[in-house]
Amino acid sequence: MTRPGNRRQSPLASAALLFVSVLVALFLIEGGYRLTADLPVFKFADWRASRVVRTEYKAIVDPVLGWTVRPWTDTDDFSSIDYGIRPNFNEKTVRTGGILAVGDSFTQGWEVDDDETWPSYLEKLTGVPVVNGGVGGYGTDQIILRAEQLLPVVRPKILIIGFLEADMFRTAHSVFGAPKPYFTLEDGRLRYHPPDLVDVREERGALMTLSYALRDGLGYSAAADYVMAGLAPNYWYGSGESITYQLAGNQEPEITCALLRRLKRQTVQAEIPMLLFMQHHAPLLFDTEHSTPVAQAVVACAEAADIRVVDQFDSLRAIALEDVNEIAQYYSGMFVGKIYGHLTAKGNEHAARLLHQALNDWLPVVTGSTAPGPSGATTQDPTAPADAARTGAAAQ
Repeated sequence: MTRPGNRRQSPLASAALLFVSVLVALFLIEGGYRLTADLPVFKFADWRASRVVRTEYKAIVDPVLGWTVRPWTDTDDFSSIDYGIRPNFNEKTVRTGGILAVGDSFTQGWEVDDDETWPSYLEKLTGVPVVNGGVGGYGTDQIILRAEQLLPVVRPKILIIGFLEADMFRTAHSVFGAPKPYFTLEDGRLRYHPPDLVDVREERGALMTLSYALRDGLGYSAAADYVMAGLAPNYWYGSGESITYQLAGNQEPEITCALLRRLKRQTVQAEIPMLLFMQHHAPLLFDTEHSTPVAQAVVACAEAADIRVVDQFDSLRAIALEDVNEIAQYYSGMFVGKIYGHLTAKGNEHAARLLHQALNDWLPVVTGSTAPGPSGATTQDPTAPADAARTGAAAQ
C-alpha cells in the first residue's frame, strides 16, 4: 500500500501548478513594473499599439520627404489646404509674406483643433499670418527639407523651425514608421539619401503568423512593451510586412547642425530672420534638470550659427515642479497617471506667448517698418525683404 506522503503527483497536475506559478509571477512582474513606471495598475490597454507611429494617418507618400500631409483633408478636428498646410482660421489659400512655421506633430498640433495650435495662437497674438507647415513624425532632417520646400511657396518674412528633442533621434533613421530621407556627412559635405519607397513585403509562414499573434497578445502588457521596444523594435512595432525602424548609421546632432547651418545661409541671403523653437515631452520635465544632451548640443550649434533660440523647457519645468496638476493641463495624457501626449490648447498658448516675446523686435519687418540685418539683429534701415524664392534649395 502506498502511503499518502509518498503519492506521486500526476503530470497534468504538475503542469497546471507550473502554469499557475508562471502566471502569478507574470502578474507580479507586470504590477511591479506599472507601479515603478507610475502607470495605472489595473488599466486594460494595448500599450504596443498606442505607441506605433502611424504616419499613414492624414498623410501621403512624398518622394523627397518620405511622407507629407494630405492636402484638402477635412475631419472633425483637423483640416489641410494646398501643400498640406494646416489652416488656423478656415483660410482656403496659402498666405504669403507672414511667418512660416515648420516642425513635427507639436507644431502641426496633434490632439487639438485647427485654431488651438501654437501657430494659430501666435497669429492671434501678433496679428500676422502664421502658416503652419508642421508634419507629424518628422525628424530634424525632414523639417529642414520641408522649410526649404515651402520657403519659395510661402515667401515668409520670418521663419520658425520647431524641433522636439525626439526629432534628432528620428534623423538617425532611414525608416521611422515609414521610409524617410536621411543625410550623411562625407568630407564635411552633406549628402542627401532619398527615401526607399519600395514596399518590400515578407512572406508569412505558420510560425511567423503565430509570433505576430503572440506579439498582439503581449501588447496588453506594459512590461512586455517596455522590454520588447528595446530588444526588437522592428518586430514589436512593425506591421510584419515591411521594416518599420532602421538606423541610417549617421550622427544625428552633427547632421542636424549641418542642416541648420545650410538653412541659415539661405535665410541670410534672403534676409529672412530665423528662429529655432525647442520643445519637449512632459516626462523630461520631471526626470531631468535640463533638456537632453542631444537637444542641448543642437541649441548650442544653432546659437553658434547666430540662430535665435527659444527653449520651452525651463518655463514648463518650473510649472511642473510647482504643481503636477497644473502641468497636466498643458499636455494631453495618453495614459492616466503619466503624461505622454502632445500640448493641449493651453500648452500651445504658452508656447505662442514665449515666441511672441522673442519675435517682438522682428515683427515690424512684416509691415516693412524695419528689416533684420544679416546676423538676425534688427536694424533701423527699412529695406524690403529679398525674394524668398531664392531660398528654395534642392534636397541634395
